[in-house]
Amino acid sequence: MFSSINLIGIDIVPGLLVVQGSIFLMVLWFLNKILFKPILKILQERDERTEGFLNQADQVGEKAEETLEQYNEKFRQARKEALELKRKIILEGAGKREAVIDKARKEAQGFLEEMRKSLVEEAERTKKTLRQQVDAIGQIMAQKALGRSVSG
Repeated sequence: MFSSINLIGIDIVPGLLVVQGSIFLMVLWFLNKILFKPILKILQERDERTEGFLNQADQVGEKAEETLEQYNEKFRQARKEALELKRKIILEGAGKREAVIDKARKEAQGFLEEMRKSLVEEAERTKKTLRQQVDAIGQIMAQKALGRSVSG
């Protein structure tokens, strides 16, 4: 039915070759339509979804980093404010302490002055009393020593 051609020791039937080629192309077209295109479409959709999820994950990661940076900045600012407030309180406390110490010194100096004045006055009174008593004691001693009364 079909005549064969001998090439390099191989018998080739051209009509059969055309029929087999046509069958191959029809099977290829059928497989492409039924199998390859749907599989490629599914793989492409999966790649697109995966790419979308990766992009979304990157965006979430970037947003998380931004939020963390904002949190760290707020934390640094709050710490700076707390240190400034602490320093201010310490300075106010030091100022109040100095004021209290100065007041106590002034009160102590006033008390010491009063005590000095009081001691000077007491010493003067004691000297005056002793001078008065010295004369009386001297007369008594003279009377005892002489054995008679001495008027003076």
